[in-house]
Amino acid sequence: MILRRLRPRRFLGLPDQWYEFAPGLTVIVGPNEAGKSSLRSAIRAALYGNPATTSSKFRDEFRSWGTEEPPVLVLEFEVDAKTFVLTKDFAARKITLTDDLGQTWDQHKAVQERILAQLGLVSEDLFEATAQVAQAELERIHLTSIAKELGRIVGGGGEEAATAIRRLEQHVRAMEKGTKVLTKDPGLLKTLSEKATALREEQVRLSASAAAADRLRPELATLQTTLATTAETLEVKQALLRRNAEIVALQERLEGKQREEAMLEEKRAKLEETLTALAQVDGELESATAAGLPSEEATSAARKLHERAAILEMQAGRLRHELTQPDDETPVRSGLWRGIVAVGAGLALVGILAAVAGIRTLGVPTVILGAGAAGVGWWRLWRSTSTRALAEIRRQERERRLADDERALEETRSELASKLSSLGTATVKEAEQKLQQHRDLSRSRGHLQQFLTGLRSGRSDEDIAEQWKTVRRDVFGLQERLQSPEISAHRITPLELTALEREVQQLGQQLSTLRDRERRLLVGLERHTIDADALAAIEEQGHEASEALARAQHRHAVYAAALAALREAHQQAQVPLREIMQKKASEYLAILSNGRYRRLQVDPDNQERIELGVWSEEAGGWVETREPHLSRGTVDVVYLAARLALVDVLAGGKRPPLLFDDPFITFDEQRRQAAAVLLRELARTHQIFLFTYTRHFDEVADLLIELPSRKEVTAASVRTASSPPAPEPVPAPPTPVGPLWDQTH
Repeated sequence: MILRRLRPRRFLGLPDQWYEFAPGLTVIVGPNEAGKSSLRSAIRAALYGNPATTSSKFRDEFRSWGTEEPPVLVLEFEVDAKTFVLTKDFAARKITLTDDLGQTWDQHKAVQERILAQLGLVSEDLFEATAQVAQAELERIHLTSIAKELGRIVGGGGEEAATAIRRLEQHVRAMEKGTKVLTKDPGLLKTLSEKATALREEQVRLSASAAAADRLRPELATLQTTLATTAETLEVKQALLRRNAEIVALQERLEGKQREEAMLEEKRAKLEETLTALAQVDGELESATAAGLPSEEATSAARKLHERAAILEMQAGRLRHELTQPDDETPVRSGLWRGIVAVGAGLALVGILAAVAGIRTLGVPTVILGAGAAGVGWWRLWRSTSTRALAEIRRQERERRLADDERALEETRSELASKLSSLGTATVKEAEQKLQQHRDLSRSRGHLQQFLTGLRSGRSDEDIAEQWKTVRRDVFGLQERLQSPEISAHRITPLELTALEREVQQLGQQLSTLRDRERRLLVGLERHTIDADALAAIEEQGHEASEALARAQHRHAVYAAALAALREAHQQAQVPLREIMQKKASEYLAILSNGRYRRLQVDPDNQERIELGVWSEEAGGWVETREPHLSRGTVDVVYLAARLALVDVLAGGKRPPLLFDDPFITFDEQRRQAAAVLLRELARTHQIFLFTYTRHFDEVADLLIELPSRKEVTAASVRTASSPPAPEPVPAPPTPVGPLWDQTH
């Protein structure tokens, strides 16, 4: 059976268009939410869905959002070179099958049976457990549907034999339950045996109960007398204890009211004290501001003028001091250097004359000495003259600066005097002191006002005074009540109260013990009180239980013999399908593991789940297919091989399509390459649909369907030459149901 194309309408948001499929490997690739899983569900619903179901939930679960109509699926497929069009209308609850000759069938049972016969997997559960592999579901092999199909294809009524064996085993186990090990729900044999034993023991117990009841009656009468006396005494003492507890509560209430009275008295005193201090501060503030309060800005400006005047006065004093200092170069020094120049010139002249006279030994040194002295004297004289000129320039600059500073000082003092006059103070310090005094008084007033607000707590002084009076009246009333004769007559000392509490506790415990003993005696008396009719009934029930046990034992022996014979017959007729599955799974496993694992076995004794094991050369034995014995990726590889082998075994020679929804998501690159090799190998005999979001399998695909994101263009882009859409088939007039295709297939 080859699926050629599919057209979904109103199905889980898929666009209304034809999806073309290849006979071999069709890879459907797209991002998340692109519709891959929806397309896979559409294929499965086209093969196994029943539009005639009465469940609205089943019909509506495939419906696209935003539409009220259930979906319609049109599937075109090929069987033995014959083309068929299958239409499943979930809105009209109809199924229609049309062949290429125009014949039409619309009976769901007949159509679906033939389709399932060509698939080889006769139920949707079996298809989901084998041929469909969804994400992260490689390990999930459903035993229920698989075991049923394995039994069905065992030749010669294997399914009925397996059912009979299973039912007999259930009957035998149910009857034997509890005979070998303890259990909460024993079987018939254990139940009847226990019942017969219990009835015999009950007969003995009833005889002993009558004697025990005679012993309990006088003991119960004595206990009830003691119980009544103890209860009366306890009631009297409890009344006295409750009365004193009330007195203690009144005393504690009085003490609390007295503490409240003292607190309110203290609060009233603090209020009066705070109000007095607040009035005093207000008076001082009034006195401080009576003559006017200097402004912050004017005082700050006066302070800056005062500081500027001090700086100018300091600068002027420094300049006056510098003007009084003498220059380094005095006229005396200038005269000295002029004399040195004259002497040097004279010596040079004498040396020249001596040299002219022929006295060169004296003349040359004299000329050199005189010239040097004259040069030094002339240089020092020139430098002294320059220094005096610079000193004169500095003196004139100091005099100018001194005049400027004295003028600025005079202006600053005049402006400062004007500021102080406007402030009404003689000095800046006096103005600052007035401001600081006002700040301190304002801060003190704020603190007092804040403290006063805290004392009042949102209430007026009159409310506080009224509360104080109310508390005083409560204190007086409680004192009068505690001094009344009624309370004085019942009041006991604290020591006596402690002793009374201990005595009441002891009496309560004693009374509780007596009541427990009374209840036990009453229960025992009721349990041991029997009559002759009860004893006779027990004897009759014991006889019936013994007979029922004998009948059950005989039936168990018959069931056990039949089960042994049926097991032997079924064992001889059973086809060794497990070996076939192991062989096929081992071949697939060798491809997927690149030859690392070549042998796989199935545990035939596990009745709840198919257990797999692989032969590991490294471990030197069989290894369980589960973590941590094998890696997650290896476990997925083993279960994929097992599921593919189950398809071969259970399909009975048919080749159902294989739906893979990204089963290789945990595979590394090497295993993905091995998976690609396996896909190509399987594509020779099976039609394969691989749904994935990766591009790892594009090169091995016979047909690649790209599904864009739902936010992009709604139509899928198919990277292959596709045939033009065929017109939707129009149902022909109903004809008698004949063979859908050759009955031999």
